[in-house]
Amino acid sequence: MTRRDDAAGILRELIVISRRGVADARTARIRLSLTDQSILGYIVDHPGARSTDIATAFRLNRSTVSRQLANLARLGVVRERADEASASSGAGGAPVRGRPLELTDTGWAAYHEAIAILQSVVDHQLGDWTDAEVARFARDLHRFNTHEEEGTTP
Repeated sequence: MTRRDDAAGILRELIVISRRGVADARTARIRLSLTDQSILGYIVDHPGARSTDIATAFRLNRSTVSRQLANLARLGVVRERADEASASSGAGGAPVRGRPLELTDTGWAAYHEAIAILQSVVDHQLGDWTDAEVARFARDLHRFNTHEEEGTTP
């Protein structure tokens, strides 16, 4: 196999992982899309994140993120941080793009439930792997995902 074939195989496997995660997360009480799960995860990993931060990180148009956040606000899982009084909510209670966001109690519950479901899938898939194999895979995935963050965009 060539490097290009191997890289194509990696892409196929990442797509399978994504599909499996979305399908398995549908069993959660609050059904979140992959994008919804990603936004919640971003807010958890980046306290005080704003919609503009999410748009930049995900390479999405701000209006797309605004619509996603409006839906998450309607579901009661995301809100603007209460300690910020510099702006008001937009139409339909959607978070304004300049205000810090946080998960609600319902949002935290949905996030933890989705993570638990996804973690059980990962744990199952890695069931017969050695600790060394799991550690190597974790390091390789981290390296793969942080490549762009180090300023080496394609």
